[in-house]
Amino acid sequence: MGRRKKITGAGDIIATITEAIGIEECDGCTKRKEKLNNLFPIGALELEDDEREYLGTLFASNPTELNKEMQNKISSIYFRCYRVKPFDPCTNCSGVWNSFIKKLKKLL
Repeated sequence: MGRRKKITGAGDIIATITEAIGIEECDGCTKRKEKLNNLFPIGALELEDDEREYLGTLFASNPTELNKEMQNKISSIYFRCYRVKPFDPCTNCSGVWNSFIKKLKKLL
């Protein structure tokens, strides 16, 4: 069995199906695939190196409280990776931050 391609959006799903039934991808197909992937993304984006380093260090230190700087950095990474429209999360709501952190740990 061959190596599986990473599915990043609806365009990749359609491309996989058309390839499986023998339709070859052309330039138009590639453009459509990219557009559909952007419109209908699936899953999270990968962490950038600096994000991975920051989160790795942060999680290793196991802080009991998050200061404003930490909250800003965590939320900006979360919003980018999970393609979430930025919003101002409640600074005192541990449930929001626990959710962000749990999902970001999966990306490490």
